[in-house]
Amino acid sequence: MYFAVMGINYKTAPVDVRERFAFPESDISHALSLLKAKEEIMECIIISTCNRVEIYSLMKELKTNVLKDFLRDYHKFSGDLDKYLYFKKDEEAVTHLCKLSAGLDSMVIGEPQIFGQVKEAYKMALDCKTAGVIFKNIFSQAFSVVKKVRSKTGIGRSNVSVSHAAVTLANNIFTDMGGKSVLILGAGEMGELTVRALINNGVTDVLVATRTFQKAVKLAEEFHGTPIMMYEIFEYIPKVDILISSIGAPNYVLTYDNMKEIKNLRKNKPIFLIDIAVPRSIDPSISDIEGIHLYNIDDLKAVVESSTELRKKEAEKAERIINSKVKEIMEKFNSQDVMPTFLYIRSKAEEIRKQGLDETIDKLHISDEDKAVIESLTESIVNKILHHTMIKLREYSNNIKNNLFF
Repeated sequence: MYFAVMGINYKTAPVDVRERFAFPESDISHALSLLKAKEEIMECIIISTCNRVEIYSLMKELKTNVLKDFLRDYHKFSGDLDKYLYFKKDEEAVTHLCKLSAGLDSMVIGEPQIFGQVKEAYKMALDCKTAGVIFKNIFSQAFSVVKKVRSKTGIGRSNVSVSHAAVTLANNIFTDMGGKSVLILGAGEMGELTVRALINNGVTDVLVATRTFQKAVKLAEEFHGTPIMMYEIFEYIPKVDILISSIGAPNYVLTYDNMKEIKNLRKNKPIFLIDIAVPRSIDPSISDIEGIHLYNIDDLKAVVESSTELRKKEAEKAERIINSKVKEIMEKFNSQDVMPTFLYIRSKAEEIRKQGLDETIDKLHISDEDKAVIESLTESIVNKILHHTMIKLREYSNNIKNNLFF
């Protein structure tokens, strides 16, 4: 078996490509079940954020096309996918998972949000029963590595973040942030962090709109702001200075025509728009309108990169910790190599047993007591056969490892 990851991220593809492969949270359970149904896939997890989409899988055979075709078919993509994708297996894949979870592969080095997103994706896979005993061991060990990285390095201490980058850009537009107003669309964590950063820099009035009004009320309370209904946003956008959208939507929430009308109402007053949703929720052509300053998640990248030097040395320490721990994780993974094969054999044997038993009993006119005896007998026979199978599989696995070692 093989532990593998295939993905597309902010390093390999721009946002207009990444958004085509994003999995809305409401779709992930369905996508997981479709992927798990494939014969080659034993376990799987999907991570989908504004900066990446990654599929982690436990595969019986190393067939990369299974994952690539799944991405292509699920998102109905007919273009050249290879140039955007990366693929890693076994030790390289485990290393990538640890670096990702620790924030070393993020646009913002060491940012903590990705750790929560990975854990949430893992929990989703557990709930959907697409993550089993092997993933439980790999991911729990990876999470322990992240905690060690956080405690032993200063990777997340300096003030470098997407929210900090947004404030930097806002300061370029508004010489004084004092008294400015902001409207936030959606309840995403990055959007919330950006609003907090703006408040810390002088923004005083906060409006909140989400698809669920109760969420808007709850979030507005945290900011001492005002909740509004989604259909009211076009009434309020002409009055605000900053708009942050992290809302997921199949279509643009704010279109070019919308902003044309709003611009006429603003009387040449500039407005700062930040679209950190993927797929994007604000029509990118809006940036062509004079006085409208629109930035997406990739636009914030340049600002972030200019401020990451403080974390690079700590990142080197983190990588050393990760590299030393990955070998331990792989040793445990290799020691379990035989178990999924055995579980698969047991599952198939039980399936064959039950099918044969049901077909036979249907032809016989026997009592429930006799049925129970036959049931017990067939279970006993299968268990004895599998017991010896397990012994031989372990012997075979140990012989291979010993030969490779020497």
